[in-house]
Amino acid sequence: MLACFAYVIIRMVVPYLVLFMRFMFNESFKWDKYVEKPRLVFYALGLFSMRLGYTGIVEPLERFPVFSYATGAFLFLIGMFTTHLTWSKWFERIFIPKIKEKLKSSRNFNISISESQLGKLYDNLVRYDMVIIDKTSQDDFIKCFLKDWDEHNSKIHLKLKNPACKEFYELLKTSFPKNDLQLIDFIKNSDVLRREDGRPYKYDTVRNALTRNRISKRSDELEAVFAPFS
Repeated sequence: MLACFAYVIIRMVVPYLVLFMRFMFNESFKWDKYVEKPRLVFYALGLFSMRLGYTGIVEPLERFPVFSYATGAFLFLIGMFTTHLTWSKWFERIFIPKIKEKLKSSRNFNISISESQLGKLYDNLVRYDMVIIDKTSQDDFIKCFLKDWDEHNSKIHLKLKNPACKEFYELLKTSFPKNDLQLIDFIKNSDVLRREDGRPYKYDTVRNALTRNRISKRSDELEAVFAPFS
């Protein structure tokens, strides 16, 4: 058991020791933080699991020795598997890219909607005087919904009070259900929405805007805006 533990430690340390040696001798080396940081997390989890398993084997419970041995061995093997997994092709070529894609998607609205649908939605908002066209063009509107938030400087200037803004979000989420759109992303994290006075909406204010009344004063108009998508 100690030999296995020592092997895992050596297997973990050697690659980073080689990188360190290359760095000290001014040799070129590849350090991909998107791979190495998750790898270190897996190392920590693996070592922790191995440590628990080792304790269960060396110091078994007096009343349940068989259970303690079995659990300890299982945890130790899981720890070894976790640490070895980080050096597999699956970890670098499949797992890491999927994690990076997920992190990237969290920097936009992640809503399933087409440019033509956004164009129609924009036209409807203009028709009911809910968007300031001098400050928000149709191109700005589409960029805000489809592009990552840090890829553009466009803003959506709405002529909506807090209750109507909350209702706009709810209708948007309902009309296009294939999305992970959260209110905090829509209002706060994206930083693309602006009130009529040019200031950002306040998340807590919008979140509690429909507490007293279930609908806003512009509810009927908002229903008409989203009617073509229902």
